[in-house]
This record gives sequence, C-alpha cells and structure tokens, in this order.
Amino acid sequence: MSGRRPKIYFDQTQNERGRLDSTYSELGKILRDNDFDIEPYTEFMLLAKNLKDADVIVFGCPNSSKLRAPEIDVLLKFVKNGGGMMLLSLSGGDKGLMNNMSQVSEEFGIIFDNTAVKDERHNAGIPTMPIITEIIPHPTTEDVEDLLIPSACSLRVSGKAISLAHTSDVAEPSKAPIIAIAESGKGRAMCIGSYEVFRRGGGLKHKGNVKFAVNAFKWLSGEFQMTKPSSVVKEQEKAERTRAKAESVKADSALSAEFEQTLRRLVNAVFDLQKDIAKMTEQVGSVESNIELLRDQFQDFAEKTQQQLGVMIPARQFKTSEENKTADIEADIKSLLKEVQSVEQLCVHVEKRHASGAMPEESYSEQIEKLNARLNSLQKKIEKKQKELEQLKTEE
Repeated sequence: MSGRRPKIYFDQTQNERGRLDSTYSELGKILRDNDFDIEPYTEFMLLAKNLKDADVIVFGCPNSSKLRAPEIDVLLKFVKNGGGMMLLSLSGGDKGLMNNMSQVSEEFGIIFDNTAVKDERHNAGIPTMPIITEIIPHPTTEDVEDLLIPSACSLRVSGKAISLAHTSDVAEPSKAPIIAIAESGKGRAMCIGSYEVFRRGGGLKHKGNVKFAVNAFKWLSGEFQMTKPSSVVKEQEKAERTRAKAESVKADSALSAEFEQTLRRLVNAVFDLQKDIAKMTEQVGSVESNIELLRDQFQDFAEKTQQQLGVMIPARQFKTSEENKTADIEADIKSLLKEVQSVEQLCVHVEKRHASGAMPEESYSEQIEKLNARLNSLQKKIEKKQKELEQLKTEE
C-alpha cells in the first residue's frame, strides 16, 4: 500500500447545484474523514490529461449546461480505463434541468426520466421526500436499511445496468429505479435521481444516506469490487446472525470507535498538511526568486551610481544568494526534524493502543503503514537537504 488516498473530483464547470463549498460541504468532510482526497474540478473544458490523477469524478446536477461531444468521449474513456463516475440529477431529469446527463449515462444502460417522484405513504413529511426501503444487497448498500431521496426523478435501466433502489408500489411512478449502477471496461458508473441525497441539511440528515455515501465512493474508487448479489446476500445473512451478539459490546466499543475516528482524522491531517506545505513552499520559492532578482538589480544600480556620481550606496548590506540558501536549508532541516518527532510520537501512541488491545489489527496496520511511509519520506527530504547544505559550505 503506497499510502495514496483515492482522489475525487467534483466538477464545477457545468453550473452544478451540488458544490463542495456549499451544498456538498458536509459530504466533503465525511469523505475526507474516510481517507479520500476531495477537490473541485474547475478546468474548462474536460480533458483527459486533467483527469489522470482522479479516481472518481462527480457531476452534482448540472443546471442549464450541456457537456460537449469531446467531453463525453473523455468521460467514457475515463470510466473504461478504470475510473469511477457519479451522475446526479433532480426532479424533471435532463429535460427539466436542460442538461444532457442521459447522453453520458445511456452508454451504461441508464436514462434520467422526465418525472417527479412522489410517495404519499412512505416519506419524511412531504410526498416529494420519499423514504426508499426497496434496496437490493450490494457492497454500496451494506448496512443501509433505507434512504431519503428528496425531489428525485426516476431512472430507466437496461442492458447490464443494475437498479440498486426503486420506489414503492404506491409511489408515483411505482417500482421505478431511483439509483442504478453499471460497469464498463475496468471502471464503474453510478446514477442517482436526486443530487439532494447528499445535500447538507437535506439527505445527509438521514443516517442511511451517510453510510451509503461512504460505500458508494469506495465502490466507485475500486476499493469494493462488483460482487454477485447471491454472494452479498450470504454475507449479509451471516452479518445478521452476528449482529445480535455485537449489540452486547456496542456500548463498550463506542468510546473506542470515537477515539479511532479522531486518530484517523489526525493521521489524515498530517497528509493534508503535507500537501499544504508543498503548495506554500512553491509560492515561497517564487517570492524568493523575485527578491533575488531585485537584489541583483539593486546591486547593479549601486555600482553604476558609484561609477557615474561617486556616491556610495551600501548595497552589500544584503545577504548573498548563497547566504540566503544556507539559512533557508537550515530552517527547512529544523522544520523537517520537528515533523519527524511529531510523527514518531504518533507511532508510539498507535503502538500502545494496539498493544493494549484497544485498536483492531486492520486499523493498526493501516495507520502504521501510513505513518512509516511519511517517516521514510521525511528522512529522504532531510538527507537531501543535508547534502545541499554540505555542497554549499564546500563551495564557500
């Protein structure tokens, strides 16, 4: 395991209603807490080279915007080559929203219909907020008993596509697919009739939606492989038999689970901080380059002024570029050593938790692997900086 976390792009080029900075802000937090890298995609238009680092791309209900034919080709190839794609719509489907999501989804045997799902009997207060209980066993629906899917359109499913959830027999339209998935080549696609299923203050208020969100993105990123329904049913039956037994220790494990989640967030924060430091280092490098250019220009100006007017300008009060580089490298080494100390302290803490039996073996292995990978990376950076420092001192 390389320590790399799956990267999810949330497209922002099609005037989507589902946006990371607002409607999907809570979803973004949930996914980051579950070891995903989350970023908005803002590069218009869609190009294959811009998706090379992505594991999943999401279109959260484009509004009055249509993908171009070359962009659709890029997306289809992205999925075929192993990527995951999620398309979310709303009541009215393509026609109501004036987009062309079905032009993409039909390649997987799924169409967004021009319908408005209502259920007078099974809902969260109003008919347009149906509670969906007709859910088939699948890795994405594991431990999901029901879903809240507000303001949705229904789907049409054909070919190898699979309907994961459909409306009740008293809904309008009845027994209609509302979530569907398909595999193409090495990749996976998921279509949902409502983007509000993951909206902050909307669908995410429902417990089942939160669990489904994590499962869905794990499957789309390739962490869960497609499993035959019969196999999943057997696994769920086995889980049901052990669930009663697990309830007896649930209270004791609640505190431990909360601690593990906090520790996971802390480890993830180390990786996020690493990314932020890299960006800031790049920016600082640009500023230092400009300062060095200004220093050289001032030195040149000082020498010319002295020659022409006989006026002395103390230009040498500025540090040379070599002096600046030495100070910068020494500061970098000091900072890296502090980070090593922090990561080592985390390792000790994880080891103690595991030795006491408070941390499961799987969680322990995952956290230790990530922390060791970080320590190795830091050590290499320190060795590189020390070599640079020695070379500078030799040149002096």
